[in-house]
Amino acid sequence: MSALAPQGLTWTVLRVHRRALWAALGLLLVAVAVMLGSRWWADHATQALRALGCATDSTAGRCFQPARDYTDAIWDARHLIEYAALGITALPAVVGAFVAGPVIARELETGTYQLAWSQSVSPARWLAAKLTVPLTVTVTGTALLSTVFHWSWSTGPASSFPTYWYEPTMYASTGVVPAASAVLGIALGALTGLLVRRTVLAMSATALVTGAVALFLSQVRAHLWPVSTLTGPGEPDVRISRTWRVDAGVIGPSGDRVSTTDCYGDPSALPALCGAKDGEVTRYLDYHPASHFWPLQLVETGILLALAAVTTVLAFRILRRHHA
Repeated sequence: MSALAPQGLTWTVLRVHRRALWAALGLLLVAVAVMLGSRWWADHATQALRALGCATDSTAGRCFQPARDYTDAIWDARHLIEYAALGITALPAVVGAFVAGPVIARELETGTYQLAWSQSVSPARWLAAKLTVPLTVTVTGTALLSTVFHWSWSTGPASSFPTYWYEPTMYASTGVVPAASAVLGIALGALTGLLVRRTVLAMSATALVTGAVALFLSQVRAHLWPVSTLTGPGEPDVRISRTWRVDAGVIGPSGDRVSTTDCYGDPSALPALCGAKDGEVTRYLDYHPASHFWPLQLVETGILLALAAVTTVLAFRILRRHHA
C-alpha cells in the first residue's frame, strides 16, 4: 500500500462515509459548473450585443430587442451567482449538521463506537480521526468554491448589474471567511453530537447554532474594523458600488451626532437636529471603503477560528469526561 494512501481510522472514516463524500464531490462539481456557466452566460450575452454594434443605451430601433435580450441574460446569470452565494453561505451549517449526526451522534446512539475503542483506539484518537476527514475535505472544497465564486462574481454579471462586496451572502462567500466558517461548523457539529447523542436532534441543533453565529456576525460585522468618516456641509460624495455606508447623519454645533435613522417616527419626539437645514449643521458619513475588505475578513476569520478552537477543546474534554 502506498505511503500516501489513507490508513487505519482515516481509511475507516472514508469507507463508512464514502457515499456522503461522493455526493459532496458531486455537489462541488455542480456548484463550480454553475459559477462557470454564469460567467460564460454573461460573456456570451456581451459578445452577442457587441457583434450587432449595439449597447444597452442605444436609441436605434434595431437595438431594442438585442439590448433587452442582453439584459435578461445578464439578470439570469446574476441570479445563478446569487444562488451560489446562498449555497456557500449555508455550507458551514450543512457540514456541521453532517458531522454532528452521521459522523458523531449516530455512532454514540447505536453504540458502534465501542468496536473502535475495543481495538486499542483511544476516544481522543477516534474523535480526531472523525474530524480530520471532514475538515480536510471541507476546507479544500470551500477554498475552491470561494476562489471560483470570486472570479465568476467579480468579472461576470456583477460588472453590469452589481452585487456589492459587503452584502451578507456575497461577503460570506469570498475571501477566507467561508473556510473559517466551515471549520467552526465542524467543531460545533462535534460538540453538539457528543452532547446530544441523537442523530436528528444533533443535526438540527448544530444547524441552528451555526446559523445563529453567522447571523450574529453579519449584524456586528460593520464594527469589526474602524470606519472611515467623511464630513461636510452637504451629502458626502462616495462611490456606492465600492463603499459600505454604515451610518450617516448630522453633527450639531456642540458636536452631538444624530443619525438619519433616528429622524423617523413621531415628529414631536424627534431630535431638534433632524429639522436643521444645510448650513446649520455638518453632515457626516461613516463607511467602509473597498480597502477594508481584507481587514474585516481577517478579523472575522480570527473570531471564527478562536471559537472553533474553544469548541474543539470543549468537545475533547466532554469526550474524556464521559468516556475516560
